[in-house]
Amino acid sequence: MKKNSLSKLLITFVALFIVMSAGMKAYGEPNPDETDYKKWSRIAVSSVKEKYPDAELTDYKYVGRKKVNENETRDTFHIKCTQKNRSFIVKADVVFNPTTGKLITVNIEELREGGL
Repeated sequence: MKKNSLSKLLITFVALFIVMSAGMKAYGEPNPDETDYKKWSRIAVSSVKEKYPDAELTDYKYVGRKKVNENETRDTFHIKCTQKNRSFIVKADVVFNPTTGKLITVNIEELREGGL
């Protein structure tokens, strides 16, 4: 009887270890895309601030990522700006090399008035 209980206990610990290891793999390691997204969002926001220095940036939305070609990927952001009692949305496309992580260009375009 003791040997059977010990086997069950050992199997329980092994199963628990596997489940916890899988959780650490999923949640414990940073996602490279998320880290990149934060880097490129800071560049997008600072580029909009540079183009609209008198505007107050009140909100932004990550629209998504698109692979342009082997050497270029584009992250798109919509940033809400308010300037002189006027609210408008600015689209910021941040183009970078996904292999080297180097910035290629930032394109800023005013889209429309209103909210996100």
